[in-house]
Amino acid sequence: QLVRISREFGRPVATAQQAREISKIGVFYDTVEESLQANGFAPNRNGAHQGFLRKAA
Repeated sequence: QLVRISREFGRPVATAQQAREISKIGVFYDTVEESLQANGFAPNRNGAHQGFLRKAA
């Protein structure tokens, strides 16, 4: 039903291979930092800098 509705609205439907590429299924990275950067996330904070863990009294 979703494919039919998508086509009625003129939206193309991805093939299985295209969906894998879009979702980056099967893509592996060497480091956490590389993974974050490739997927549009901010880098991790530097070590020992945890930020605010609790509200100041």
